[in-house]
Amino acid sequence: MRRAPDAKQVEAYSGFSARDEFVWKTELDKFVQEGNRIFHNADAFGGSIGVSCDMCHPNAANTHPETYPKYQVELQRVALLRDMIDWCIQHPTKGKPLADDDQRLRAMESYIIAQRKGKVIEPGKH
Repeated sequence: MRRAPDAKQVEAYSGFSARDEFVWKTELDKFVQEGNRIFHNADAFGGSIGVSCDMCHPNAANTHPETYPKYQVELQRVALLRDMIDWCIQHPTKGKPLADDDQRLRAMESYIIAQRKGKVIEPGKH
């Protein structure tokens, strides 16, 4: 059945309940909180010199996830935010690289994005 060109697409989204949205938000919040924990704990992501992400990036400052993907000089290629997180884990904190599907990497990426979502960049702060 073809839909009229001016018909609204509501069927796919109209079946979600307030409970569904609550569950989704709760799960996302837990994931972001796990990223917060890992970001602030060098042992949690495998750093080997006791340096955590927040030592250079308090509250995810100066991470600018809104600018990715971009060409990253350190990597000599176009990088995603998770590529730069992994670079930082390997170099400044002397840890081992994490796989793209590693939940720790994904949680840290989620935390950084959540910290910056909707924020205006303020010189000296971010």
